[in-house]
Amino acid sequence: MSILEPTRELVFDKVDAIASQIASSEAASMYWQARDKMMHHQEAQGLFDELKKKTNGLLVLKDRLGEQSDKYQRIKQETARIEERLAEIPVALQYKAAQDELNAMLQEVILVLLARLKDEVPVEPGPRQCGSGGSCSTGGSCSCSH
Repeated sequence: MSILEPTRELVFDKVDAIASQIASSEAASMYWQARDKMMHHQEAQGLFDELKKKTNGLLVLKDRLGEQSDKYQRIKQETARIEERLAEIPVALQYKAAQDELNAMLQEVILVLLARLKDEVPVEPGPRQCGSGGSCSTGGSCSCSH
């Protein structure tokens, strides 16, 4: 056992307490309710699955061919059409709103922790930590929103 072990245990106990508070929050409850509704709505679930595949495909195409390629632009338009169709389904809108709310809470916790540590320890944000309240899209990929 290292000399740091008791400190580490104390930190992780506090992390567990924060995680438990987040898991039992109203935002988490709303997310699970909305997710359950979404999972039982066949059309919305099919569109959501299709959107995830297209979004992941877009990332690959962007890296391989660039945003100006015809294929990338075509898939981007298809993705926009799927998002429009999902926006017409109340269950999907509720799910997205609940997901955004929970993601915002998690992002805020991370940003507050980083802000409190910045003068004490060298912390560099990772690629998914925008520092500007980044948001995650329905497809689950994070993006900065300035």
